[in-house]
Amino acid sequence: MFDLKKNIGVKTFSFREIKDNAACAETILRCGSTVADLSGAHVNYDDPSGWEAVVSAYRSRGVDIVGIGAVSIHPEEDWNRRYFEFCRKSGAKLVTFSFPMEDWEKSAASAEKLTEEYGIPAAIHNHGGYDWLGNSTALEYVFKRTSPRIGLCLDTAWCLHIEREDPVGWMKKFKDRIYGFHFKDFTWDRQGKHHDTVVGEGALDLPGVLEAFKDLPHIRCAVLEYEGKDAEECTRRSIANIRTLY
Repeated sequence: MFDLKKNIGVKTFSFREIKDNAACAETILRCGSTVADLSGAHVNYDDPSGWEAVVSAYRSRGVDIVGIGAVSIHPEEDWNRRYFEFCRKSGAKLVTFSFPMEDWEKSAASAEKLTEEYGIPAAIHNHGGYDWLGNSTALEYVFKRTSPRIGLCLDTAWCLHIEREDPVGWMKKFKDRIYGFHFKDFTWDRQGKHHDTVVGEGALDLPGVLEAFKDLPHIRCAVLEYEGKDAEECTRRSIANIRTLY
């Protein structure tokens, strides 16, 4: 079973305004975590010569890189391969991705080939109502036409963003395809606009999600993501809430 209390990580997009990776690693440590899932704000996949410095910035401070993404997958193998090469360099266990609806079958086939070659699975990131892969119907359609090498990185807040969708329901429906997990929470204002909030203090049924999480058999990484103001404080509080209730 995945040890969530020990291995809960931080999505570095939470600290996208911190461009220096060493400073980002130190911030993660202050939040009570030793695990990072890197966003594109903190690694340039077009510049392999800089990858060693990125990895060293975290590793030298005792922070493990467990995943990357969400990256954009395309039919071209060379485009996609660099993500898996960085994972091999950094020790990351999961590529979180999305792909355009156009030629999605070719994109998925390219990803599947690389997951088999590198032994690193890939997981679709659901991005709410902004993304064609943000709803359960589209995900079911894709999963029926791909192998288990393609899974889901379930983002709880973006699941809530889809009307009548429920993270706990998704955790049961997609149990065997969930490889990554983003703990994230939203509130909504009177105009219907969503806002990031401390996990467990918004619309998310955190106790229910944590109970269902215990039954997920294939988790590679689970991270906290927060995109609002006071990111360090809210990330720290979110991690504390998860550990208290788990």
